[in-house]
Amino acid sequence: MADPIPLEFQDKRRILLGKGLESERRAVGEALLVQGRLAEALEYLERTRDEAPLRRVQAEAIRVGDVLAYAHSSHLLKIETVPAEWRQLAEAAKGAERWYEAVTALERSGDQAAADALRAEKCPDYRPLKPANK
Repeated sequence: MADPIPLEFQDKRRILLGKGLESERRAVGEALLVQGRLAEALEYLERTRDEAPLRRVQAEAIRVGDVLAYAHSSHLLKIETVPAEWRQLAEAAKGAERWYEAVTALERSGDQAAADALRAEKCPDYRPLKPANK
């Protein structure tokens, strides 16, 4: 079977924006998910809004420590994020030495003290983007 993931920009655009291509979008999203390419998978799954693959993205994001994929999939599923899942995600991010993501996950879990300690130890120069008026 041919790889469903489009390599050319025009093919990607056609699949993402074309009418009546839900099955192709679903296939590409699933293939990207299998490869662990969560951000790209979410591009396609955002259009299909299929709950099962979105939940798989969410679970995989927690497993690998991907803050953006977890937050985006939770938003698409219209569910509140859970502090315990943020803590799991932070531990996974620490295990993968993704320090910025671990700090962000700890902050979102509500454990500001742990986030500050990790920031001071592993990434003291990390300053999250904050609006100028805040």
